[in-house]
Amino acid sequence: MQHLAIHPRDADVSGDSLFWDSPPDDALARSLTEMGQMVPALAEIVDDRPRILAGRARVLALRRLPGRTLDARIIAWPGPGCGASPEVWRGLVYLASNMGHAVDEAMLVKAGRYFAAHIPVPEFLRLAGPYLGPALRAGSRRLTDWLSLPPAADELLFSGAVPLAGAQALAGMDGDDLAALRPWLTAARWSANTLARFVTPLREAARASGRTLGETAGEALAGVGTDQGLSPNDLIARLAAAAKRARYPVLTGLEERFAALARGVSRGTGFTLSPSRGFESDAVTLELRAADAATLHTAAADLARMATHPDWQALWSLARGHDPDGAAPCGHGGGHEA
Repeated sequence: MQHLAIHPRDADVSGDSLFWDSPPDDALARSLTEMGQMVPALAEIVDDRPRILAGRARVLALRRLPGRTLDARIIAWPGPGCGASPEVWRGLVYLASNMGHAVDEAMLVKAGRYFAAHIPVPEFLRLAGPYLGPALRAGSRRLTDWLSLPPAADELLFSGAVPLAGAQALAGMDGDDLAALRPWLTAARWSANTLARFVTPLREAARASGRTLGETAGEALAGVGTDQGLSPNDLIARLAAAAKRARYPVLTGLEERFAALARGVSRGTGFTLSPSRGFESDAVTLELRAADAATLHTAAADLARMATHPDWQALWSLARGHDPDGAAPCGHGGGHEA
């Protein structure tokens, strides 16, 4: 291992093993100006030219400072006996030089993409685990799932729109599928759960209809624009509702019809009305929260008044397929519960 003083412009900084490097910031340039280079860069000699293995930002910053040289420590691939190819060895050198740095989800994916181009993902996890530390131990399964997606998905993660755990909802998608959903996926910040509630029904609807995901999404989401001034939470809720409607049009129609009728029946009372699960029967459940006897007395009067409401029959007939709007049955009939 030797040290060389290199003119910064003579160093090759194009290696793809520098997968985390970003342009130098003003703080680094100021430190180099005032304190000098405290930590040498790592480099290997390729075709008589030093190729940077770690420290690219330092090289680029020094190029801005006239008359400065780069302190580089020269190392070389040990050969096949080290158990890693030159490409994998370069990646491991880079990881080792960055030990102690906080590693976020985007950094995990960038490292994973580099190594996955040269070795199977399980081998990457084994070799890189000691260098990636807690970040990998907490998310190795999520990272494995994400690396099975096309690289086109990565920008969704890097922008913060989709988390690493969202890989499960996106699993199996190709570039066309991701492109079809991108306008909506980039319009909000999704959690793994909200992403699943949005994407899964659309994918199921596409499979059931024999159409592409893009065609299904285009039709199902036509009425939900990203430019309608909705808050992120409202946008996510509307997109999830539209996706559910595409997958379960009959059930969604029944739910909407039930909600409208229930609001009329319970208006002005403390009661909440809900249907049987999946409208498997025509039963309606009434729920009331009471903290004192006065609330119960009021509720008794409300209940007597509600019992005469004309929309009860419509509520009970939804599950039997007698919806006045013509919705098909979703379950079977039964007794009336209150």
